Amino acid sequence: MGFLRTIQGKVVVICVVIAVLLSAVIVQKYRLKPLKQTEMIMGTLVEITIIPANEKAIREAFEALNKVDALMSTYKEDSEISILNREGKAQVSEETLEVVEAAIKFSNLTDGAFDITVRPLLDLWKKAKKEEKVPTEEEIEEAISLVDYQRIILEANQIRLEKKGMQIDLGGIAKGYAVDKAIEALKKNGIKRALVNAGGDLYALGTDRQGEKWQIGVQDPREEDKIIDIIKVKDKAVATSGDYRRYFSLEGKRFSHIVNPKTGLTVQDVPMSVTIIGPDATTTDALSTGVFVLGPEEGMKLIESLPEVEGMIISEGMKKLTSQGWEKFLE
Repeated sequence: MGFLRTIQGKVVVICVVIAVLLSAVIVQKYRLKPLKQTEMIMGTLVEITIIPANEKAIREAFEALNKVDALMSTYKEDSEISILNREGKAQVSEETLEVVEAAIKFSNLTDGAFDITVRPLLDLWKKAKKEEKVPTEEEIEEAISLVDYQRIILEANQIRLEKKGMQIDLGGIAKGYAVDKAIEALKKNGIKRALVNAGGDLYALGTDRQGEKWQIGVQDPREEDKIIDIIKVKDKAVATSGDYRRYFSLEGKRFSHIVNPKTGLTVQDVPMSVTIIGPDATTTDALSTGVFVLGPEEGMKLIESLPEVEGMIISEGMKKLTSQGWEKFLE
């Protein structure tokens, strides 16, 4: 009887231990329940997923995104960038100054392939799309005369455009910067696992709900439902620039929304898309545009020269060119 009671006692103890372990697993799963929220900001759909759910953290992340939009949107008449474009000069916030300084850095890095003073050319091609008429050489040359990032003058917290008629557009860098500010807000709230995706400019913080690296699909630039690669990232930013979402056709030719600041022409067919993996979204956003303009050969040379940066370029004929370290993100 004593032996039987001992065995029964052990069974009870084992059952209690199992019950405690199961309860711990259930509690852990509940604690890791993700929170996902989507809003339309900066003209694109922004989705934030955080683990575990934290209403305050996700609210402050969206506030950070909206702040960048309010400061830098060319569609808001009272934004600092709109004021700068109207007046030729403006006193700006620390955030706007930081983005413009970063933009100038990437302009130097890409030898002018990335240039935020490209707005006169963007406006010219928007007009061409509306009127269904390709701009003349004279119109293009006139717009090019207003494009030169070296004519952006920074004096303390004032930005000045040296030539009358110059305007800037932060569309190739502000979204990435906004993603970085959202991640910063999440970290301040103790979030260690999150995905912030602003229309293709994204940052993957930590791991997903299963404790694995976040899986990001890279879209085929010619077949909307097809994925070329699935990359796996942790504490990395990813951005893709391509001619497959925002493009238009004129006189039987396809024109992308990305304009070469030096030629004044839109980038056509080569490449079709550029995907950059890097340390922050400001970097990947600017580089994906700059490399797109540079083209496959010069673009890949630049990618290979930069630490912590990898990339994939899809060009004419669906030719796939990847940097030396790209493969490690497929494993």
